[in-house]
Amino acid sequence: MTQDELLKFNVEHVKGAIKGIEKRAGATKKELATFLNISSASINRAIANGGVGIPEYIKGQGEKSHVYFPLINIALFLTNSTVRTA
Repeated sequence: MTQDELLKFNVEHVKGAIKGIEKRAGATKKELATFLNISSASINRAIANGGVGIPEYIKGQGEKSHVYFPLINIALFLTNSTVRTA
Protein backbone atom coordinates (compact mmCIF):
# COMPACT_ATOMS: atom_id res chain seq x y z
CA MET A 1 0.00 0.00 0.00
CA THR A 2 1.44 3.38 -0.98
CA GLN A 3 1.68 6.36 1.34
CA ASP A 4 -1.17 8.13 -0.52
CA GLU A 5 -3.44 5.08 -0.31
CA LEU A 6 -2.71 4.75 3.39
CA LEU A 7 -3.51 8.43 3.96
CA LYS A 8 -6.83 8.11 2.09
CA PHE A 9 -7.67 5.02 4.12
CA ASN A 10 -6.85 6.82 7.38
CA VAL A 11 -8.97 9.85 6.42
CA GLU A 12 -11.97 7.58 5.83
CA HIS A 13 -11.24 5.65 9.02
CA VAL A 14 -11.19 8.84 11.11
CA LYS A 15 -14.39 10.11 9.43
CA GLY A 16 -16.13 6.85 10.33
CA ALA A 17 -14.84 6.74 13.88
CA ILE A 18 -15.42 10.39 14.87
CA LYS A 19 -18.90 11.33 13.69
CA GLY A 20 -19.25 14.77 12.11
CA ILE A 21 -15.54 15.64 12.24
CA GLU A 22 -15.52 16.80 8.61
CA LYS A 23 -18.16 19.44 9.45
CA ARG A 24 -16.27 20.95 12.41
CA ALA A 25 -12.88 22.47 13.11
CA GLY A 26 -11.75 19.01 14.23
CA ALA A 27 -11.95 16.52 17.06
CA THR A 28 -11.94 17.59 20.68
CA LYS A 29 -9.43 16.26 23.20
CA LYS A 30 -12.07 13.87 24.54
CA GLU A 31 -12.93 12.55 21.05
CA LEU A 32 -9.26 12.09 20.17
CA ALA A 33 -8.60 10.32 23.46
CA THR A 34 -11.46 7.91 22.79
CA PHE A 35 -10.29 7.35 19.21
CA LEU A 36 -6.67 6.67 20.22
CA ASN A 37 -7.77 4.69 23.28
CA ILE A 38 -5.80 6.86 25.70
CA SER A 39 -6.87 9.13 28.53
CA SER A 40 -7.66 12.84 28.23
CA ALA A 41 -4.94 13.38 30.85
CA SER A 42 -2.41 11.85 28.44
CA ILE A 43 -3.51 14.33 25.76
CA ASN A 44 -3.22 17.22 28.23
CA ARG A 45 0.24 16.04 29.29
CA ALA A 46 1.38 15.78 25.67
CA ILE A 47 0.13 19.32 24.97
CA ALA A 48 1.98 20.60 28.04
CA ASN A 49 5.15 18.88 26.77
CA GLY A 50 5.03 20.55 23.37
CA GLY A 51 2.65 18.24 21.52
CA VAL A 52 4.96 15.24 21.24
CA GLY A 53 3.14 11.98 20.52
CA ILE A 54 -0.18 13.50 19.39
CA PRO A 55 -1.43 15.00 16.11
CA GLU A 56 -0.86 18.70 15.41
CA TYR A 57 -3.65 20.81 16.86
CA ILE A 58 -5.32 24.22 16.79
CA LYS A 59 -5.45 26.10 20.09
CA GLY A 60 -7.09 29.42 20.85
CA GLN A 61 -5.31 32.37 22.43
CA GLY A 62 -6.62 32.11 26.00
CA GLU A 63 -5.13 30.00 28.77
CA LYS A 64 -8.24 27.78 28.93
CA SER A 65 -9.18 27.98 25.24
CA HIS A 66 -10.45 25.02 23.23
CA VAL A 67 -8.12 22.65 21.43
CA TYR A 68 -9.11 20.98 18.17
CA PHE A 69 -7.37 18.28 16.16
CA PRO A 70 -8.17 18.67 12.42
CA LEU A 71 -9.17 15.55 10.50
CA ILE A 72 -6.20 15.73 8.13
CA ASN A 73 -3.74 16.09 11.02
CA ILE A 74 -5.14 12.98 12.71
CA ALA A 75 -4.94 11.04 9.44
CA LEU A 76 -1.37 12.23 8.80
CA PHE A 77 -0.41 11.30 12.37
CA LEU A 78 -1.76 7.77 11.83
CA THR A 79 -0.09 7.48 8.42
CA ASN A 80 3.29 8.64 9.68
CA SER A 81 3.05 6.48 12.83
CA THR A 82 2.49 3.27 10.89
CA VAL A 83 5.32 0.79 11.32
CA ARG A 84 6.37 -0.69 8.01
CA THR A 85 7.68 -4.23 7.88
CA ALA A 86 9.27 -6.20 5.08
